[in-house]
Amino acid sequence: MYGLTKKNKKEVLDKIEKQKDFLYSHYIEVQGEKVQLASFFKNTFINADRYIAELQHRVWSLVEYAQSKELVNVFLTLTLPSEYHPKKTLRNGKIIDNPKYAHKNIILYDIHTKEKATEYEKMLFKYYKTTKSTRYTGKTKTVSLSPKDYEPKKASKELTKMFEAIRKDRSYQELEKDERVYFRVTEPHKDGTPHLHISLWIPKERVARFVQAVHRLYPAPMADIATTYIPQGYELYEKVYKRNGTWNAGYKAHKDDKSYIKLQIDDSVAYLMKYIYKTLDDLRDNKGITEITMWYILHGICRFYTSRTLISLNVYRPLGGRLSLLELTQHYQDDTVTVFLDSETKQPKLIQYDDFILWNKKEFELKQYDKDDKKAHGTTKIRTVDVEIDGEEFYMLRVGSKHHAYPTDDELSDAEYITPVTRMKAIQLYNYYNSLDIDDPALNIKHYGHVQNTMIERGLLEGEVMPIDEYQYAMGAI
Repeated sequence: MYGLTKKNKKEVLDKIEKQKDFLYSHYIEVQGEKVQLASFFKNTFINADRYIAELQHRVWSLVEYAQSKELVNVFLTLTLPSEYHPKKTLRNGKIIDNPKYAHKNIILYDIHTKEKATEYEKMLFKYYKTTKSTRYTGKTKTVSLSPKDYEPKKASKELTKMFEAIRKDRSYQELEKDERVYFRVTEPHKDGTPHLHISLWIPKERVARFVQAVHRLYPAPMADIATTYIPQGYELYEKVYKRNGTWNAGYKAHKDDKSYIKLQIDDSVAYLMKYIYKTLDDLRDNKGITEITMWYILHGICRFYTSRTLISLNVYRPLGGRLSLLELTQHYQDDTVTVFLDSETKQPKLIQYDDFILWNKKEFELKQYDKDDKKAHGTTKIRTVDVEIDGEEFYMLRVGSKHHAYPTDDELSDAEYITPVTRMKAIQLYNYYNSLDIDDPALNIKHYGHVQNTMIERGLLEGEVMPIDEYQYAMGAI
């Protein structure tokens, strides 16, 4: 399946095992507690639940944004030409080698006489085609000979170029930036050749022109289009396009038009998520690492990309979900959230909400567990201790203490350092929230709002999470 050999599968499984071993055997210390590197990762075989939750949040955020702009959905599938497919399926369902794969049927001609190449030259061409040589130049016309140009990694890049050509077309470029939103999914065919599923949101009055442009660039069957909105003047005709040996109905502007919409989508999110979940086969029925994930890992292909509609995930992820993607994007656009980047890495170093620091990057030393500490994946021996960092004391209790787990309000003193709210355990957070006096004029209202939002998110308090700046108005502290 997916063009994988036994050697490919073993290579991928070995790679995964090495990565897991590294992530579970190395840690950083946070307030004296050893935290495995695996805790920070989100992918399909480490912290898969977090990975899926974030993915769903990204999709719904884009959909909510598009709906707020009254945009309609255009679902586009792009497929590569025949020379990228090593296999082909006959009408009877039989799968055979594709004679057109990587231009196997190419005919070489002499540059000067225009005569066909000799059998010897054809033999040389065939030989070099199966080796690491990239070009063969002789008496005949110079031809690219690398079969790697048609392998999944290069094929994926070719699909990206195809989508880029669509985005450079005037039908797309003339849209305002807030009128073009997309989410793209790369998926393999059974023979391992990738194809793209792209969900775009654009104004409904521009759908007809966009559909015509796509089919002008990539005539069917290279491009298939479905929409939530059928443009005015389009009618449903029979025998519009052919799939699996049978004719199917579709929507056209007029009978002789080559451009068509294959169907109308009722639920754009469900339609998109169907294709997304197909690429996450690992999470179904606890199958473990399946061949589809092996394909992504082997070829280094990313499953998903989105338009730059929302703020970068590099800014969203450090906040641990304290603000949704939409909220964070809006605050950033309103200049209430400021992101400071590292001058060398260009990665976020500090995220500030007005004068309140939401997050600042900490420098941690990577350490490896001793043999005595290292256990099976997912389990380690934790030894919590009191620590002092940059002259500030972090209050921690050692495991096994006979005293209560966290200090009561009376035991907290000004000299002790309070654990950051997002890192507090449930009991500590509950006690800390109840220790805050809303009648105290010195209380930072934004901080109070941040603590209350965290309580609500963890289910320790009933209510709805509010943007932090709304707490000022709700409590009369303008």
